[in-house]
Amino acid sequence: MNHNEKNEFFPELYSDEETEVLEKHIEKYFGNFDNVFHEIFSPDIHVDICIIDPTPEKRYYTLVTMGMGAHKMNVPEELKEKHMDRAELIITVPADWDINSNREKYYWVIRWMKILARLPIEEDTWLGWGHTIANPEYAPFAGNTGFCGLMLVDPQICGSDGSFCILPDGGEVLFYQLIPLYKEEMEYKLDHDAGSLMDIMEGTSHVVDVFRPNFCNGYIRWELIMDKAQWHLKSLREKKLPVDELTAYNHLAIYLRWCIEKDLMSEDFKLEFEDEIKSVKAHDGRKDLRVTLRDYLNGTLSRNMFNSEGRNFAEYYYGDDDSHRYPCDVDDNALNYFGEEKYNSDEFQDEAYLFVPFD
Repeated sequence: MNHNEKNEFFPELYSDEETEVLEKHIEKYFGNFDNVFHEIFSPDIHVDICIIDPTPEKRYYTLVTMGMGAHKMNVPEELKEKHMDRAELIITVPADWDINSNREKYYWVIRWMKILARLPIEEDTWLGWGHTIANPEYAPFAGNTGFCGLMLVDPQICGSDGSFCILPDGGEVLFYQLIPLYKEEMEYKLDHDAGSLMDIMEGTSHVVDVFRPNFCNGYIRWELIMDKAQWHLKSLREKKLPVDELTAYNHLAIYLRWCIEKDLMSEDFKLEFEDEIKSVKAHDGRKDLRVTLRDYLNGTLSRNMFNSEGRNFAEYYYGDDDSHRYPCDVDDNALNYFGEEKYNSDEFQDEAYLFVPFD
């Protein structure tokens, strides 16, 4: 009998004594629970979910897994003595949440608690503070929300004493709260760290709000960025150049217009900027793409704005090879426009491309 077959018939369970200690801990720090979602089929661990009803003081449901910590996670060697190999999960939802519904707009919370409870077993890994887990391809959890990922943080509904439970044998079970995230928030965390994201989200309620704002709206992963007007604005401002700040967007807008004309844009871009595309294709000049870049694209050209051909072209022409880079051609164009003497003059302060008239 292999390991998986053994688990199918003999799931890992807390002992009766451990279960009693955990139940008392949950009631002490999170609230009394009369309602429990009992798991019908338990192939590896038995994951129940304790439902703590709203109260006048806590106007939200608190959901707590009980059973995930029966399995010791495969934590890194340096953490094995820190009692980080057992965990349970918490999430809070509004008092008007249909906690018994099977509709995905409500049930995704239960579903993902169960998914994460089993992830350390299925992946032979571990979960701890700051870890994030995303739905495949950042697909939203349900049709009524853009949330597509979850981050583990310290419980926000109790003091530090409630974040861990000491078992009869001296081991510990750590409790982590689940915070739903948008795609851009997930990517910001991956590019920075959980602490940086928590700083941005400081003061946000721990209760799930499917309509809460996206704290990283418009964020683009560093590896996808081709150019940012902010880089050029910085020089313009530091050198106090006598040009309109919109000129920092000139060469980005020229490149974007050319790519639109050549049908190199992604389907998402075409849907969002239909009017701009029609204007460019009609050559009517109604849409100033510099304004579009400034007001709607955070002054950024990124690879995810383009289709596969557009991305491949950007890799070649907006890449790192100075022999054929677009920014180098922008500089060469300024040199040809002004001539070498004026191009190198103190007036331009090595930023002659910002003085080339835009049309």
